[in-house]
Amino acid sequence: MTTIGGIATGARINVRSGPSALFPVVGTLGYGTRVTKGLCIGGGSARWCEVETMDGKISGYVSGRFLVEGAERPTDDDLAGGPDYWAVRGLAANERLGVRLEPRSGSTVLATLKNDEIVRNLGCRMTGSQRWCRIRSLTGMDVTGWVAARYLRESRGPIAIQPPVGGGSGGSGPDFYVVAGLAAGDFLNVRSKASTQGTVIARLAQGARVKNLGCQVSGQSRWCKIQKTGGVQVTGWVNGRYLREG
Repeated sequence: MTTIGGIATGARINVRSGPSALFPVVGTLGYGTRVTKGLCIGGGSARWCEVETMDGKISGYVSGRFLVEGAERPTDDDLAGGPDYWAVRGLAANERLGVRLEPRSGSTVLATLKNDEIVRNLGCRMTGSQRWCRIRSLTGMDVTGWVAARYLRESRGPIAIQPPVGGGSGGSGPDFYVVAGLAAGDFLNVRSKASTQGTVIARLAQGARVKNLGCQVSGQSRWCKIQKTGGVQVTGWVNGRYLREG
């Protein structure tokens, strides 16, 4: 038997039409949902598995890390419950908290957070003697990953902040860009390399302000290496057509 786990009790995961986060969402599954598992593709954090609910109403692909084998309900070391939001606390001056791909200290750092950053709680678990929490950032950069729980304190939630307003017409080589031109509700993918084949490591909302680290032409597209400014710090490549001088 296979069930959905690795998330908070009330949380849900996306089911996609193909084995990647780039495919459209066809449904969602909650904690403890029983599924029939089919073919799995890839390995480690890039492992995706085909699943179907027991009633056959939802079928598609989910990340393999959310599948728990052989339990009527997930019985691994997930720590369900907790607050809806966390605030980052306890970092030393100028120190930043790494958001990691997996719940362990040696895992790849996807982003970093500063003190007082507010993040959404997606559930916690124990890895050895250390408690880790899966979080999602809330300030312009859409990134999800694991952080050491000792730096998290319960929070009431984010304070609404107006995004920066972009200006200019996209001049050559500005110090900063503003994300613009996205469709309503859409996000700009930040990739690990200057190509649509690069792994999506984060997403930027309309109006997000980023530091320009240089652009290049790859095939028919212009790609720019950027760094997200402010609380969440991520460096990667984005399609230059969605950047305006800011």
